[in-house]
Amino acid sequence: MTDWASGYVADIEYLPGLYVEQAPTHLMLGCLINGFEPPRGTGAFTYCELGCGQGVTALVIAAANPQAEIVATDFNPAHIARAQAMADEAGVKNIRFLELSFEDMLTRTDLPDFDMVSLHGVWSWISPADRARITQFLGAKTKPGGAVSVTYNAMPGWTALLPMQRLLLEHSRLGHERSDIKILKGLDFIERFQAAGSGVLGNAGLIEQLRKGADKTGGTQDRSIYLAHEYLNANWHPQYHMDTAAELADAKLGYVGSASLIDNFPDLSLKPEQRKLLEEVPPGSLRETLKDYLVSRPFRRDLYVRGPRRMADSLRDARLAEFGLALTIPPHEARTELDVPAGKAQLPEHFYRPVIAALATGPHTLGELVRLPELAGKAGAPSMVEIAGVLVGSGQALPVPPAAKAESPAAARLNRVLTQDVAEQRAATASIAAPFAGSGLNLTTMEGAVFHAVSIGVEAEREALTDHILKRLLASGTPLARDGQVISSVEGQREIVAESVDWCLRIRIPLWRALGAL
Repeated sequence: MTDWASGYVADIEYLPGLYVEQAPTHLMLGCLINGFEPPRGTGAFTYCELGCGQGVTALVIAAANPQAEIVATDFNPAHIARAQAMADEAGVKNIRFLELSFEDMLTRTDLPDFDMVSLHGVWSWISPADRARITQFLGAKTKPGGAVSVTYNAMPGWTALLPMQRLLLEHSRLGHERSDIKILKGLDFIERFQAAGSGVLGNAGLIEQLRKGADKTGGTQDRSIYLAHEYLNANWHPQYHMDTAAELADAKLGYVGSASLIDNFPDLSLKPEQRKLLEEVPPGSLRETLKDYLVSRPFRRDLYVRGPRRMADSLRDARLAEFGLALTIPPHEARTELDVPAGKAQLPEHFYRPVIAALATGPHTLGELVRLPELAGKAGAPSMVEIAGVLVGSGQALPVPPAAKAESPAAARLNRVLTQDVAEQRAATASIAAPFAGSGLNLTTMEGAVFHAVSIGVEAEREALTDHILKRLLASGTPLARDGQVISSVEGQREIVAESVDWCLRIRIPLWRALGAL
């Protein structure tokens, strides 16, 4: 652990990643569906990310919003150097990456006031003193009416893992290896304690889940890097919502809702008996915290505004009617049964299937969607608020801001850079900027390979793309598998690649082009 890191893991870089909930359009939509005036997020606006890691989210936002001024900070010089190198290679000019601690930020005099500020995960990984510094910064640099997105590990959802995290941290202090090696040794140590009868460290299934995760990282090494950053911070402090809201109130920030948009719909996200119980508590931070007690929520995405202003329903609806949605999944994979904190929620198919069918033909405004014949004037038809919150919140659509423009040369250049590592088998996933949505998309390995090939001029045709991708796979020795079995024959590998190419040609490339990514 380095002295300048203040207890934070700094001997290995954090994993790159895009978190679309931080995108300006997402924050604007989160305010609108909760009935609050959104921050300025169209035209020229200013945006800051605190603790930007390797800068992927900030870069995507900058490239997808070329009219904006973006500032991204991190205390780790390796993160800033890598992010700046990507910005330089892609020619993204409207972003500044600054190596700053939270203490350093308070003395900078060259920063603008911000329409939006985001912090992903940082809030629960730092000391109380640094949280106070962030609060002071937000109070000084967030514009009146500006929005702040704060995501963090939440209590009481992390209660069961507190003993494990403490033991992992203390065990890591016994060794001198890199943090990603320490975390794996720590998990082995905990398994031995479990076998010896410890009842406070979970079970073997929990350790297996921690090792494998949700298969969102690029393999064992990436997983250990994630775990090291998650569990080996000396200032690892999951937070209660009520405490976070109280602290941020010192910056005149008021809570307006969740950036996990489905959580803003109690009828969908909570059981009837849970809603009835919450009605006994006045609206406010205690009621919001009690939701976390009911659903054991381990992670929160809070949305605050500096000086929240309620909107009349008619004004909110007028604003929402101009917002669009772009479907991000194949229509046949669209879900009307959703996973929600309290279990499952079923959407009325006779309303949502026509909405999905319309979006399958291309982006539509919310005003157009509620005027579909199957919805207009029908009893029980979903409102614009519900359609936007449900489809975006479930990851099936991206919000499209009013007067969106699909062209951004910087986005095209950045997307080539961001997909190159996947194309050359140095990474398992990739992210791209989507200018039409002012946001971005995460891609799988094969999607990233196809995207990169098309972006460098390979013809968007089955044989050409298959030949190009297969040649790179064979040159790198990257194995392909089907149903858990490694496919060694070239013919079998070609078949796998061709199937993925076919799918991208039919489903993904039209979407990427519609969103201005290609």
